[in-house]
Amino acid sequence: MTIRQYPVQVEAGGKTFQTRVLDAGSGSDLILCIHGVGSRADRFTPLLEPLAAQGYRVISLDLPGHGFADKGNIPFSVPYCAEIASKVAEQYAHSRLTVIGTSLGGQIGGYMARNPAIPVHRLAMVGTLGVVPLDEREGANISQVILKQRGVDDCRRKLKALIHDDARVTDAWAFEESKINNSLGADASFDAIGSYFEGPINDHLIAKDVQLLAEHGAPVGMMWGTEDTIVSVETGRASMDRLPELPMAWIRDTGHAPYRERPAAFIDALNWIFADEATRHGRERTF
Repeated sequence: MTIRQYPVQVEAGGKTFQTRVLDAGSGSDLILCIHGVGSRADRFTPLLEPLAAQGYRVISLDLPGHGFADKGNIPFSVPYCAEIASKVAEQYAHSRLTVIGTSLGGQIGGYMARNPAIPVHRLAMVGTLGVVPLDEREGANISQVILKQRGVDDCRRKLKALIHDDARVTDAWAFEESKINNSLGADASFDAIGSYFEGPINDHLIAKDVQLLAEHGAPVGMMWGTEDTIVSVETGRASMDRLPELPMAWIRDTGHAPYRERPAAFIDALNWIFADEATRHGRERTF
């Protein structure tokens, strides 16, 4: 099965914004994958074809200032990214929209639920931000370290933090990561993103939005790598306490990107969190 990639333009914030989309499969059962800060659409590549083989059309986009999307002095925020993600999804005729959001992408996915014109029918939040407030020191670390240090060796260290199995982090991956995150306009983009993380990110928490989505019957759940050190397991537990009705799937021996390290287990876990309560037999499970 082929993964297609191409540019997509949407109107957001009164301007035309261009991003890149990866696209696999066909049909009206649409899955939208949203990455986290400092990442890009192809983080989800190991997931696209297996999900497409199950009958879904699966797309993944580059967020503003990331990957091959427009860069520069962008008005970066969760609401802005949610508007863009919804408008990208709108371009694909669909009967059902499933959002898989990881880290900041989970917060964006939850915020998308505020847009009734493009409803989210199912939501999976992976190692998500936004359910509980981001600690001020963590926001500063993202702004001043993760987004500022983008040399090859810096990217290698960050990828080893992202992935539990260090052997998966290659020199080629670190080189590519550094080149893309230092491309034209990246400095201004990451400055804008960093300012948001050190500023109003906690103004856009999503626990109430997610709870309301679930109360209206949408299957919603959380997923976490058991070895996640970027958004810690402790944050996962705190998120469970904040949203006690939601199922939690733990993906064994994975870090902050379980969909990349163990995609088959991730898909099993995804199907489990979206199953009805009687079928799940419990609130949490390890895969």
